[in-house]
Amino acid sequence: MKKIGMLFFLCVLFSVLDNTLVPFFAIRGYFPSLLFIFIIFYSINNGSWEGVWLGAFSGFLQDLYFFNGFGINSFINILLCAAAGFIGIGIFKEKRLIPVFSGLILTLVKGVLVFSILYITKVYSPFADILYNSIYGMVVSIFMYKPIYRLCQKEYMQRKWSFYER
Repeated sequence: MKKIGMLFFLCVLFSVLDNTLVPFFAIRGYFPSLLFIFIIFYSINNGSWEGVWLGAFSGFLQDLYFFNGFGINSFINILLCAAAGFIGIGIFKEKRLIPVFSGLILTLVKGVLVFSILYITKVYSPFADILYNSIYGMVVSIFMYKPIYRLCQKEYMQRKWSFYER
């Protein structure tokens, strides 16, 4: 229960920060999504199944502030968290290089998917924003990965399977 409470708190916190504080740190109008970076790194460390549930919840939180297409962020976050979970299977999670690079690629993919879906629905946005937001997100993710990795290693965040209570 402590794990669910912690994830709920962090998702809400990052969602609020994304919409209130982070825009003040924008560089030429571009800023990263702390919530998306968090769920990608959490999925890399804990696998696809947990990432899918966290992706659905975080996508709902992002959709609350996304007026152009409700449900787009939820759908895309579910897909990309599942992909991040598969990436996390075969890497050394202690090292930062592959997760940060994967975060960059998945942020680019999310931007392209959102742009494409919005373009199909005749809502137009600048395509160049995707690259700049992704690069800025990669810079921020360099500093976010280790704390998220340490959080995922805590005892109450570990998933333990057993047929009986100890």
